[in-house]
Amino acid sequence: MNLPPWPSAPPRVLCVGLSTLDQLWRVAEFPPRHSRTPASAYHRSGGGAAATAAVAAARLGAAVDLWATVGDDDAGEVVLTELTAMGVDVAGVRRLTGGRTAVNAVLVTPSGERNIFPFLGDSVREASLDEFDPTVLERSGAVLVDLRVPELTRAVLLRARQLGVPTVGDVSTTGHWDLTHELDHLIASQECAAQVLGRDDPRAALAVLRQRPDQVVGVTLGEQGMLLDLGNGNVLSVPAHPVNVVDTTGAGDVFHGAYAFGVAAGWSAVHSAELASAAAALSCTGIGRTAIPDAGAVRELLLRPLARASHS
Repeated sequence: MNLPPWPSAPPRVLCVGLSTLDQLWRVAEFPPRHSRTPASAYHRSGGGAAATAAVAAARLGAAVDLWATVGDDDAGEVVLTELTAMGVDVAGVRRLTGGRTAVNAVLVTPSGERNIFPFLGDSVREASLDEFDPTVLERSGAVLVDLRVPELTRAVLLRARQLGVPTVGDVSTTGHWDLTHELDHLIASQECAAQVLGRDDPRAALAVLRQRPDQVVGVTLGEQGMLLDLGNGNVLSVPAHPVNVVDTTGAGDVFHGAYAFGVAAGWSAVHSAELASAAAALSCTGIGRTAIPDAGAVRELLLRPLARASHS
């Protein structure tokens, strides 16, 4: 694949939404048949849609700010320490006195599929845009939101539109669906698309997902890649990259973070999606965030033979 030249200066990405601590177990079978099911591996790392997207964009070389909420508990300390080590600016992460950081229990099957049991704690508590540094948004090349903190998200999206900063939505559920009208790039999960349409038909769902004529709409399809609707009947299929799957936890979040990197770099939606597809695939080759790739690994994968996005 021939991507545009890599940006000479780090693109700036702002991610807004959920940051969690994930506790992951690789289990012998799921659902279990007995009261005890052996686990072959255990791993603890940060999670959450916006936070993992932030890590993905930072690994690719972006300057990334995260606006999220964690508690002042031990889990919050672990989350912030890891994010900082991975290159994410956490100055905009609120630490609530007496607050509880969101924690996910994640069971990963032998095939790599994950089953998530979230405890959100105080992570989705609302905030005012006034609580954050306005210059962060003003200097951003793209904003990624996961719609988990609706009123803050609404304020961010409206301000971004006023500033002309493109916005990317990680739309995994139909929760707070009214916010999707404000997105420039609406990227939905296959599960969300099926909920909106009323049946599992991603191609048919594209038209229903679209909220504005100028909106880019996509549906991620896991190992089947994604569908990307650029408008005016221009629908493309972006293929996935075959890899040895260990754990799919956070792969969709990595996709969105890499896509936002491309948007912030000024790339087209197609090139951003091709970049995101490669980053998401590589992230599945290790457990948790351990395999989120850097720019070199992604570019190496993109040099391997694979059909480019095709019109359909």
